[in-house]
Amino acid sequence: MRYAIFSDIHSNLEGLEAVLREAERCGADRLLCCGDIIGYNANPVECTELVREKGVRCIRGNHERGLVDLEAGNFPNMNPLAMAALHFTAEALPEEHRRWLVSLPDVLRVNDCFYLFHGSPSDPDEYIFDPFEAGYAFKSLLSDYPPPANLLCFIGHTHVCAAYSFDPERRKVRELGIRPGNRESLLPGSHYILNVGSCGQYRGGIPVATMALMDLDEMWVEFRFLEYDYRSTQKKVLAAGLPVPLAVRLGMGQ
Repeated sequence: MRYAIFSDIHSNLEGLEAVLREAERCGADRLLCCGDIIGYNANPVECTELVREKGVRCIRGNHERGLVDLEAGNFPNMNPLAMAALHFTAEALPEEHRRWLVSLPDVLRVNDCFYLFHGSPSDPDEYIFDPFEAGYAFKSLLSDYPPPANLLCFIGHTHVCAAYSFDPERRKVRELGIRPGNRESLLPGSHYILNVGSCGQYRGGIPVATMALMDLDEMWVEFRFLEYDYRSTQKKVLAAGLPVPLAVRLGMGQ
């Protein structure tokens, strides 16, 4: 069984289409998303419809939960750019689309083999940027979730690809080097937290859409960094009246 896992689409139709093409080219059997289908960019309706059409299994991110906060009259914990995009999204989405997005689970156990979280096993809004923070996440993963969570999970939220392993014998967390297309073997007895980055607003310094490909039979994972037509996405952001910095950052990979 081969999975294509991605996250943080953020209403970027061009980035999502690039990831779906790559998943098909690589022979992915299943498609998974670690949340934040909406936000920041100009195609929330089209992206929601496409993930549903393609049968992508999704969880909620903080932007989907932001829709819940808005409806309840609460103020989501977001910066002004994210809030502007959230208001745009709430106005653009048909009610049926909104209901589907907010109904998604916050955690997904896939085929009794691994988990999807948005930010961290301990908190869906928590960011994991380094091995120190990953250490606390591993503690939560191993204590709060039953096997097979002690093997691996996939996350997003930071918009940057990363991979961390935990050796239970040495009690040590290690950050693995991420190189596009490099195949990382998932070793028996080790545990993994794998951040698939973002296919809609990557923040690693290059304008790409990212995803991970995992082969569950051979137990390996690869990260893919894909070029896409981000200039078209930028034009849509500006035409929609969204804040200019949201368009600019796409070209900077920030």
